[in-house]
Amino acid sequence: MAKVPTSKGKARVTSNGTVKKSKVVSDKPKKAGAVPAEQAPSPPLISGKVDASQVLKACKALAAYTERRLSAKQHELPLGGNDSLGSSKDTDNTVWMQITVKQLDSKRQVKPARIALAHPLLDHDASVCLLTKDPQREYKDLLMEKNITLVNRVVGVEKLKGKFRPFDARRQLVRDHDLFLADERIVPMLPKLCGSVFYKDRKFPIPVDLTKKKHLAETIERAVASTYYMQNKGSCSTIKVGFLNRHSPEELVENIAQALPAVVARIPGKWSNVQNIEIKTGKSAALPVWNCRLSEGQGDEVRWTSEEPNDADADAPKPKTKRVRTEKA
Repeated sequence: MAKVPTSKGKARVTSNGTVKKSKVVSDKPKKAGAVPAEQAPSPPLISGKVDASQVLKACKALAAYTERRLSAKQHELPLGGNDSLGSSKDTDNTVWMQITVKQLDSKRQVKPARIALAHPLLDHDASVCLLTKDPQREYKDLLMEKNITLVNRVVGVEKLKGKFRPFDARRQLVRDHDLFLADERIVPMLPKLCGSVFYKDRKFPIPVDLTKKKHLAETIERAVASTYYMQNKGSCSTIKVGFLNRHSPEELVENIAQALPAVVARIPGKWSNVQNIEIKTGKSAALPVWNCRLSEGQGDEVRWTSEEPNDADADAPKPKTKRVRTEKA
């Protein structure tokens, strides 16, 4: 029996007379199956809400802007002298985290809250002034006895009322020091004694406990290494998180990541009362890193919630208003 040729392959005849095709092995390589693309890892979030990569972009943008601004000001003489350009006293280098709330807090806060940071704001070269109750000589001797060198100057209440009572003298005192510490026992007196010049320059005195003399050195070191938060009368509050001339953008992000949860925990209503978060310097525009939605969705990220009236409330009769007739004179 003859073989039946085929175009696609060879054929063979079986014993019972049937023709069976043989399988053709193709020389072409098989196409590999499509490998599923790996999902990109989600960016890290600060407090589960703020994108850390967005904060890093904002810090790098502020650093680039400040560098261009300082290079343009090299030929100008700053108010603080040539040494103030690029230093911590230059407001261009100070980085602030600005938080806007939805509802204002009616309670006035005099005592700022201490916020720990991953990278301290000030180093050992910073100038620190300590405000104490009288007599100030007692606390000068105490600092020398404990060998505390972080404090550069001690000023008593009597000196604040006398020598530093004029506005120019208080303004010069504020300019001479980077940080002010104050005895907790005189904190209620400070708004009247210090005046507005301390608070306008964001150098409000930080309360410390001077009664525990055994742990005085550790108390002062923690106070110098931290930042502070105080809710003002308006809707925006700023917290100092670092300096561009001292901290890298990555270090600024770490400071913000550690300070933000502690600050939000002290806001009445916490995240439900936070409207937006921005990063800025003393001379730059505020760069937004987080904003709550207007009215979409539910939860803490909504700015305004539209409450629909219930059916029972709609069917309830409206209270009648009593009209009073007035007679003409």
